[in-house]
Amino acid sequence: MKPPSFDYAAPETLDEVLDLLERVGDDAVVIAGGQSLVPILNLRLARPELVIDIRLIPELATYEISEKGLLAGAMTRVLEVEEHPDVDQVPGLHAALCQIAHPQIRSRSTIGGSVAHADPAAELPALLVALDGSIVLRSMARGERTVSADDFFSGPMMTARESDELVSSVSFPAHPGQVAVLEVVKRPGDFATVGVVVGYAISDGAISSPSITAFGVGGRPMRMTSAEEALRGASPCSESFQEAVELVRGEIAPLADAHASSEYRRQVTANLVERALVALS
Repeated sequence: MKPPSFDYAAPETLDEVLDLLERVGDDAVVIAGGQSLVPILNLRLARPELVIDIRLIPELATYEISEKGLLAGAMTRVLEVEEHPDVDQVPGLHAALCQIAHPQIRSRSTIGGSVAHADPAAELPALLVALDGSIVLRSMARGERTVSADDFFSGPMMTARESDELVSSVSFPAHPGQVAVLEVVKRPGDFATVGVVVGYAISDGAISSPSITAFGVGGRPMRMTSAEEALRGASPCSESFQEAVELVRGEIAPLADAHASSEYRRQVTANLVERALVALS
């Protein structure tokens, strides 16, 4: 299939983008890498009046990796960050990036596009939630505002972004400990049937900063808060891990679909969490 007709604009400044979004609103869509939007347009699942291409705005393609984390402009290419020599300064970032689709797709996909698209089975939204990340939104009317990842994702491909706002940058803070990103897929490169992002640090022999996020199991990435609280201050041993795993089993209420049943997702999520906790110990 081919997309319905639409107007196309490729502004060269951020102000031009924001002006178009303010004037056109809900009838405009922003294209970054196009790896999600183009198939949606071809299937006619979206019928925008205007497609705004942001690839000509250099300030949106800048990024910085440091021991504090990753600050990425919306147009930052996934593969470029994956291959950066300092990518491991942000625990879990390389593991998440290299599991996104295939290298050819990652060479076009963008950090901002993946986050804005908010697919509940995608790796980057889950990592952003797990790391307590944030998103910077910009508009002509409200200027700049920062939204936490937990507040940004509201449902399947739904976010807190208003129709006149642009995702301008995304911040992934570095976790103080190691982070594991594990997932189950039907074929290499597919979206995750089930996935988890798990991290913790060790301080004075006890677990600190525990973080457990499941993805591919609901409408958005889900933090397993009861399991996190059980791990906080506990000894990194099999008994503590097993308690957390059982809490995950009880806390999660996965969706069922054509790919997997709810019970399958529940059990696999728990198994992946256990595997990650042990691997990080």
